[in-house]
Formats: sequence, structure tokens, C-alpha cells
Amino acid sequence: MQKNRPKDRSFHTVNKVIACVLTLVLVIIACAVPVNAEEEQIQTTPSRIPLTELEKTIDSYVESYEKYTAAVSVVAIKDGEFIVNKAYGFANIENQRKADTSTVFEWASISKLLVYTSLMQLVEQGKLDLDTDIIEYLPEGFFKKLKYDEPITLMNLMHHNAGWEDQTATEVYYYNDNEDYDLGETLRKNEPKQIYKPNSVVGYSNYGVGLGGYIVELVSGQPYYEYVNQHIFEPLHMNDTTVHPTGQDRPDLVQRRNEIEGYTKDLKLIPENRVYVTFYPTGAAMGTAEDLGKFLAALMPVDDNSVLFAKRDTLDEMLSTSLYYDGTSIPDLRMGSLRWNIGYLHCFTRGI
Repeated sequence: MQKNRPKDRSFHTVNKVIACVLTLVLVIIACAVPVNAEEEQIQTTPSRIPLTELEKTIDSYVESYEKYTAAVSVVAIKDGEFIVNKAYGFANIENQRKADTSTVFEWASISKLLVYTSLMQLVEQGKLDLDTDIIEYLPEGFFKKLKYDEPITLMNLMHHNAGWEDQTATEVYYYNDNEDYDLGETLRKNEPKQIYKPNSVVGYSNYGVGLGGYIVELVSGQPYYEYVNQHIFEPLHMNDTTVHPTGQDRPDLVQRRNEIEGYTKDLKLIPENRVYVTFYPTGAAMGTAEDLGKFLAALMPVDDNSVLFAKRDTLDEMLSTSLYYDGTSIPDLRMGSLRWNIGYLHCFTRGI
């Protein structure tokens, strides 16, 4: 049994408000609560902003950061329905190109949630097991630098505690979108050293999440991006998002992404701001804020039905806390501590 895991997988209630910030994108899922017993008809956010005032509040907030922000897209969702879908600022300041709801932004590490959802779908189908040594799913002799004999499981990949050393930015990113790309070969060539025993130390690992995406490929028989297209994007009608390593399955989205620029907090142009992710499942997704809102809404359905899973229990298990401080029932809030990283991958649980 994995260290630091509960003896059962009974799930815990998760907060209903999740704000996710990508590269210049803010997505809010709002939870409506009554102000008090006498005003049960007034629906508010957890911080008591009436939903009727939410858009005005967002307008004011964005305006207060205008001199630091080039562009931002905001989506607010209540009970699976969009109540705000708005863009602000300029996606390209030099050309005075305004951001709008069709503006495409990069998801960065929020992309990891697609890996975890894909893995859990295959777990539900009985094709994967959370506690099996991942060597069972990989080609023979895949690893060359393992230092310890302890098994590495899917849970270790999700908890970022398989023991691999961190990697530098130059190892995580590349610039040539014309390179032939093979996920398995890329992972073989870029295997990091294993410097800790599995389960002993939490250390952020893009490599480990990339392995999760590769396992999805091997078990499903599809390239990872095709699997996500078929089993996540299509069911959720996410028509403006891609997770292809270079976006070449959706050249229209690549064109829209290339229409935006990156800027410093002083609004100085970052000349070279389009890079590609070596282990692409860990950070290659790009799309609109509206599509990201559809995905997050699917992770918090209003009833027992789940578009992403055959059983609601699977989603509940996916969202449950699965790593605790040693010898306690206190959820460990370090990186990777909540299963599937719902709690930290640029996703901040908070009220407005």
C-alpha cells in the first residue's frame, strides 16, 4: 500500500469555487449561496458578492490592474451555465488587437488535468490500476536511470513523488515546431535521474506527467492528443482547444494563438514567446477561456451525471484527497497533494 494514502478512497467535499489563471486568462466557477435567512432569493458568491453585481465587480477588478495587464479573459459559471464570458485589453498592443471571447491562450500546466482525467477514464474501464507498477504498462527496459527498486505507480506520477530530479527550462521547452515528435522516444531520451525513493519526497515533475500521457497512448492505442480530442474535447463540445504537441491538428487555432503576444508586467513585449513543451501532455493545451470553463464545469457537475465518466463515483474519487501529512488525517497541501493536482496547478480554490 502506498505511503501517505488513506486506507480507503472515500472522497471529501471540494470547494465549489475554482479560479484558474493561465497565460493572461482567468476562469471563475461561481457557487451561489444565500446572503442570509431573510434574503434567500439573493444569490451570491462565497464572499457575498451578489451574482447580479458580479460582472461589474470583475470590470472594476480588471480596471484596477489595467496598467499591468495586456489581456485577460474571464468566464464565470453557475450550475454549469455561463453567467459571465468576457475579454478585456489587447492581445497585441503594438497592433491594437483587442482580446475577445475567441482569443486563444495557452493552458500551461492546467494541461496536466487532461492527463489525470484520461488516466482515470482508463482506470474506470479496468485498463489501468492506480497501484500497479507503471513498468507493467511500459515497453521492456524503458527506464535506464532508476536508482531504487521500489515500484512507481500512477499515484506517484499524480503526487509528483516518484523521486525524479527536477529539470531546467531548457530541458522542458523547445522552439522548433517542425521537429518530428514521438512522445515515447522523447521520454526515453530525456529520462531524469531518480534521486529519492518513491513516496518519500514531493518534487514537481513534468517528466512524470508526460509518462502518464504516454501510458494513455500505450493503453488506448491512440496518440495522446487524439485520445483527448475523442474522449474529452468532443463530448464537452470544446471546439476551440487543442493539445497537439505543436497544435498542427488545428492550424486555425495556431493562427489565432499567433495573433497574440506576451508581455512583462510593465507591458514590455516579450519577443520570443511561443515555445513547445518537451513532454507535451504536461503543458501543450491551448484554447479559449470558454472551453476551459466547459472542462472545469464538467469536473463539478450539478447532479450525479458526468459527461467524462460512466459513474459519478469515478469523478468523486478523482477529486478526493489522496495524500496526507505523515501520521495524520490532515491533507498535505504541497505540490501534487490533491489527486490530479486540482488544488494547485494554477488553479486556486477561493471565493470572489
